[in-house]
Amino acid sequence: MKNLFKVVGALFLMHLFAGGLFAEKVIYVHGFSLINDNSACHDQTECEYWPEPAADDYAIVGYDGRRDPFAAIPSSGSVRLLQLLNKYCRADQGQTCRIVSDSMGGLTTAGVVSQYNNSGTYNILYSNQIVSAEGGSEIANLGDLGVEILTNVFGLGAIPGVDELEVSRDGIDALATARARGGFDHNRNNGVLFYHVAANRSNIFAGPWLPGEDDTLVAYHSSCGYRQIAAFNVCMGQKVRTCSWCFWQRKKLVTPWDAHFMLPGVALEGVNMGHSRTHNTAEYQLSPF
Repeated sequence: MKNLFKVVGALFLMHLFAGGLFAEKVIYVHGFSLINDNSACHDQTECEYWPEPAADDYAIVGYDGRRDPFAAIPSSGSVRLLQLLNKYCRADQGQTCRIVSDSMGGLTTAGVVSQYNNSGTYNILYSNQIVSAEGGSEIANLGDLGVEILTNVFGLGAIPGVDELEVSRDGIDALATARARGGFDHNRNNGVLFYHVAANRSNIFAGPWLPGEDDTLVAYHSSCGYRQIAAFNVCMGQKVRTCSWCFWQRKKLVTPWDAHFMLPGVALEGVNMGHSRTHNTAEYQLSPF
């Protein structure tokens, strides 16, 4: 463990001297959304989704959170994030940035880093992954039933002026666990550190679908960045049975993907909040150093 902290400290100091911590741009990447394509938020400093940004110099990635964030369309999350990375984070221009992402935004950020920063084009110090859906959600696995749960249990279909959740099936399908985990190499961090905040305030409706601790929409295997799906109740490494019903199976240690850590100051057991409230908490958006 001591060697791990040395590695993290060395990487941070390298980024600090290379780009300058205090000159960084902070890029916010929101999650699943039902509000059109959020184009009014793009490259802006105001957005209903982020009511209390904690950074002084920041820009918001406004993308269509109803759609697959890796779709080849102008309004997708990956395309819009790359636009801001090219504007604010180019290593060849001496720029430095960090990212604050929430839910689907965590999946989007990890995918962009893995697939588009292998040559170090962007000088990204790290990403705060708040209740990240990087590993997908079992609610999304349910298909039509998942739509019904989101609509009736969580009230997401009751927003005035917003169409039925059916219009968001593309985004829901992108959050299915197999698709989220298989879409790119989550261990290919390309020098970027990921700091997680997991939340554990669940309800009786989410429990049957989400293994282990969860925040009503995302289980710990996803929000803690674990390599495998299992019923976890702490982040950053736990001995578990990776087969839910295999009681004869011997427990084995499962760890997060490479360069995935807990946000300093956040307990391994997570925070006692629900999914939506957590991303609005300013302290989790701040620099961990």
